[in-house]
Amino acid sequence: MPEEELHSPFSPMEEKQQGYEAHYVFSDHMTITQYHCHDYYEIYLHLHGGQYMGLDDKLYLLKPNHLFILPPFTMHGLSCTEEMHGYERAYLNISPEVMKTLGCGQIELDRFFQTQAAKGQNTFQLTDGDSNRLVNWIRLLKENEKKPKNAVSRLQDYTWLMNAMNLICQTMGSAEAVEGTEVSNSVIQNVLAYINNNYNQTIRISELAKRFGISESYLSHEFSRFTRRSIYEYILYRRIMLARQMMLKDTSLNTIAYQCGFNDYSNFLRSFTKMVGVSPSQYRKQLRRFRNLEG
Repeated sequence: MPEEELHSPFSPMEEKQQGYEAHYVFSDHMTITQYHCHDYYEIYLHLHGGQYMGLDDKLYLLKPNHLFILPPFTMHGLSCTEEMHGYERAYLNISPEVMKTLGCGQIELDRFFQTQAAKGQNTFQLTDGDSNRLVNWIRLLKENEKKPKNAVSRLQDYTWLMNAMNLICQTMGSAEAVEGTEVSNSVIQNVLAYINNNYNQTIRISELAKRFGISESYLSHEFSRFTRRSIYEYILYRRIMLARQMMLKDTSLNTIAYQCGFNDYSNFLRSFTKMVGVSPSQYRKQLRRFRNLEG
């Protein structure tokens, strides 16, 4: 496949953010976003104005107070049929290390959320009251970012974060998970599901089109419209994200390259550096340094 320009470079959470950050955002105009993922948790609350959220091969119709718990390396992206107006959302980014700390030794939140997500239990509808409480804690965290960081302000942050985690866990224990929506181009969702299960293998557009009974031009056009990435770019992105995930362990970089679907290390090195901005060895050093700070 020919080399294409890669978009939305993926970067780890910066050390200065201490493993968590809060956002409250209102956009007058908003369009579709590329499918992407992070190496941290995203607790995402949709408030108003969105149309669809795609998670891997599923699509969710967005409603006010729709909550998503997205573990690290979960592919997701905003989708719409027309430009969105008055798009309002609040979200938390939390590193796995901080997530473990928030469990206070009583619950392994990192493992708990990963297990629930694997069962499809990671998107819920909040009540107005719970949504308002979560937004308030997020806005308090955002406001506290302006203050000098010391032990007292960090303890205050953790109080709000723990309140948020308690609310989310209570919701997960008492509410039914929201089901994904079937859409008209469901064949593309099936293509996505196939790619998500096989992206570390050789995948050719011609073979995909034949497997799903569609033309190559239709497949390429609809896949790009759905994910805002070409098939080549999506596969390469997923391979690099898998490599980043594998770097959390001590597996050699050569082994990682091979297991992620790269035929040789030089190709892996070039692709990784272009997308991430640093070489695999540099990234692993940064990751270990950050994990030591947050561990």
